[in-house]
Amino acid sequence: LLYTQSAIVNLQYNMVLEYTEQIERIRRGVQPSKLAIEVANYVQHHFSEPIRTDELAKTFYLSRTHFSARFKKETGETLTHFILREKTEEAKRLLRYTDKSAAAIGAYLGFSSQGHFSRVFRQYAGQTPMEYRESAV
Repeated sequence: LLYTQSAIVNLQYNMVLEYTEQIERIRRGVQPSKLAIEVANYVQHHFSEPIRTDELAKTFYLSRTHFSARFKKETGETLTHFILREKTEEAKRLLRYTDKSAAAIGAYLGFSSQGHFSRVFRQYAGQTPMEYRESAV
């Protein structure tokens, strides 16, 4: 896909743009808490795994209930919503910059089936993965 210098420069530009968008999403107005930043980092490093709230809570040495309540209080969104939104953003990047199939991307992101991936993607992106890929070109 990257055969010319302009294609590589364009990719670099888009990578920087997407990184700054990720940071902006994390910051959302007020200074993010240490917990919110750590959860965001954890999610980004574990995209290819199913992320369960109880396992994530153990990682941060908190009970599941306390962890979920604290995350919601500090970020204004549920942990499940945050994880699915982040996975959808990663799926968008993969659809835009790779030629991997939607099924392969869904499997990589830890979704139980292509149908589940498509439903979640539509919910968070407003279109199917293939509609997104076609519009992103």
